[in-house]
Amino acid sequence: MSKRTPLTFTPEKKGSLAPAAVQETATPSTTVRGKSRQGRQFIAAHVVPEAAKQFKLLAVQQDRTTQDLLVEAINDLFAKYGLSRIADE
Repeated sequence: MSKRTPLTFTPEKKGSLAPAAVQETATPSTTVRGKSRQGRQFIAAHVVPEAAKQFKLLAVQQDRTTQDLLVEAINDLFAKYGLSRIADE
């Protein structure tokens, strides 16, 4: 197992990279998301593998995406507790 680089490491100490090169490689990249994800928030759950397989099989059998089925399930849960079905807005 290799030893991790300490958090206090700076390339100037090692002399491997010039400071200008470090700044060029450290520029953040911009991520462009699809319009369908704009204004949306991710929700996830951990389930047993059998449940995940059954869920994916259901999506195939219904010719729908897992996203569509999850939105339907969330809306059904909201309705069960007397809340507005707003997950698909």
